[in-house]
Amino acid sequence: MVGVRVFARWSTAGVLTRFHRLQPGPVLLFALIGCSMQAQQPSVLEAARQAMEAKQYPSAEQLYRKALAQKPSSVGLLTDLGLSLQLQGRSADAMRYYSLALKQKYVPETYALLAQEKCRIGDLDGLRPMLDRIYREERKNLRAIFAVAPCYLDIDEPIESVTIYQTVLDSIDYPADLALVQLAKSYIRSGQFFAAKLSKAPGSEPFLSALRQASSAGSSGARSAFPEAARISPYFSPDLSWTEAVERWRQHPQDTALLYLLSVLSGEEGMHQIEICDERFPASPYLEQFHADVLADQGHEEEAVAEYEQLMQQHPDLSDDLYYSLGLLREKHEEWEQASRAFRKQLAAYPADERAAAHLSRSMLQMGQYAAARDFLQPKMRAEHAPQWASLNLAEAEEKLGNQQAAIQILVTAEHQTNADKLVHYRLMHLYSISGRAADAKREYSLFQSASQK
Repeated sequence: MVGVRVFARWSTAGVLTRFHRLQPGPVLLFALIGCSMQAQQPSVLEAARQAMEAKQYPSAEQLYRKALAQKPSSVGLLTDLGLSLQLQGRSADAMRYYSLALKQKYVPETYALLAQEKCRIGDLDGLRPMLDRIYREERKNLRAIFAVAPCYLDIDEPIESVTIYQTVLDSIDYPADLALVQLAKSYIRSGQFFAAKLSKAPGSEPFLSALRQASSAGSSGARSAFPEAARISPYFSPDLSWTEAVERWRQHPQDTALLYLLSVLSGEEGMHQIEICDERFPASPYLEQFHADVLADQGHEEEAVAEYEQLMQQHPDLSDDLYYSLGLLREKHEEWEQASRAFRKQLAAYPADERAAAHLSRSMLQMGQYAAARDFLQPKMRAEHAPQWASLNLAEAEEKLGNQQAAIQILVTAEHQTNADKLVHYRLMHLYSISGRAADAKREYSLFQSASQK
C-alpha cells in the first residue's frame, strides 16, 4: 500500500518541503473562459473558445487579440487573452494582461489567475498579500480557490492550506484524488510547522522524544506523551479535532502541550488522507507523484527519478511539470548538468515555459557558462514584455563576462517596468558600487529598502 510505504518512513519533523504538482485538467480553467462571450464578435469568440478547448493556445491568442482590438477595455477579453498566454507558458505577458484587466475592474477570478502566475514564477513577495486577500474575501469562490490552492504551501501557510483543501475536497469539480493528496501535504506541512515551534518551547523534551520514537516505531507512539501533556496544560484534550485544536492554539499560542497535540494530529490526519486516497484511487498519478516526492525528500534520488520517469511514460496527459520537477530535484542537490538536461527536456516539450527557461539559465550560470547563458537569454529580452528574471540573469552573465556597463543598462531598463523586482535595485546598487558610482548606489539602496517594506 502506498500510504503505508510512505508513512512508515515519515515523521512529523521530516523534510517534505518541495511542492511539485500535477495540475488538474483544463476543465477548471475553462470555467473562466466565456465571460467575454457577449455581444461582441460571437463567431470570433466562439472560435477562440474552441481553440482553447482544443489546446491550440497560440490560435486562441490571435483570436482574442482580434476581438480585443474592437473592445480594448473589455475585462473578459483581457482575462481570456491572459489565460491563453499563461497556458503557453508566457508568464510575463499573461500577468500584464491580467493586470490591465484588474485596472478596469476587480474580478476575483482574474485576480486569482494573476496570483497563480506569481506563484508559478516564484514571486512570493508579490504573492503573499494576494493570497491573504483571497483567503479573507474569496474562500467560498471555488473558481478563485481552484487557481491558487497549491500556492498556500509555497508561502509557508500550511494551516490556511488545510482549510482551503477541506473546501476543495467537497467540490465535484476538482479531482478528488488530487485534493486528498494536497490535503495530506498540507497536514504534513502543518505538522512540521507545529513541531518546529514545539522544538523551541519550554519543557518540550518529553514531547519531542515521543515524536522521535514514533518516527522509528510507528505513528501510534506519537501519543505516548499525552498523559504528560494533560498534566501540564489545562487546555490540552486528546479528544480535540485538528480544527478545534488549531482554534485553541490560536488563543494560547505558547502552550507547549497544544503544540505537541497539533504535531501529532497533523501527522495522523496526513496519514489518514493518504490512506483514503490509496483505498479509493490506488492508481492515482497524484498519489504516485506524492510517493516520488517523498522518496526525493528522503534522499532516495535514484528511486525518485525512476518514479518520475515512469509517471511521464504512463501519464503523458498529466506530465506537464514532471521534467520541471525532475530538474528541481537535481537543482536541490546542485547537480547542475543533470538539472539543465531536465529543464531542456521540459522546454523541448513546452518551448514557452518560462519557469524552465529561468531555471535553465540559472543552471548555466552556476556552471560558469556565462556566454551560453547570454546567448540563451538575449532573445527573451526581445519579447513584448521581457520577464524580470531574464533581465536579472542576463545582467549577471554580462557582469561575469566583464561587461558591467551592459549589465547596468539591462537592469536600468528592467527598473522602469511596472512593479520592478526589488532585486533589480539591489543588483544595481552592487554594480554602481563596484563601478565607483557612490551616489547612484545610494539611490538604489534607498529604492531597495522602500521596495522591501511594501
